[in-house]
Amino acid sequence: MKYTFVPMTPKYATAMDEWRYDGYMKSLGMKPYFENYDEKTGKMKGPAGCEGYAVLSDSKLVGLFEYYSIDDVMEIGLALSPDMVGKGFAKDFVIEGVDFGVKEFSYKNEYVKLSVNEKNYPAVKAYLNSGFIVHERNNDEIRMRKYLK
Repeated sequence: MKYTFVPMTPKYATAMDEWRYDGYMKSLGMKPYFENYDEKTGKMKGPAGCEGYAVLSDSKLVGLFEYYSIDDVMEIGLALSPDMVGKGFAKDFVIEGVDFGVKEFSYKNEYVKLSVNEKNYPAVKAYLNSGFIVHERNNDEIRMRKYLK
């Protein structure tokens, strides 16, 4: 599947705000996007000022990718649409999202990181399958890294 990454818009944020999941995650927290919407520029920032992108496939909204810079290290957040979860799309989705972020932000450091709740089993599996490794655990949070070289 080929993915296109486009900056977040109110239309996409509204659609994602309606997504509901059966697993550990029940919904996405889209409120920061609406709170950080600049009507003059049309730009939206996500949680902690991240750069959010709607992910499309054949013009259909299929996911979300968020890019943060924390201490000059790229951290990502992501979600697949509920109708794509559990159907074998996650590995390529994660890989393409990381590749897009590295290119889009001219990222040169050695790894990308993310955090996930250990109870979010499908996400943990998807991240491991796409090349992330467990870096550390803190209570119920798993911190993972994907080395780029």
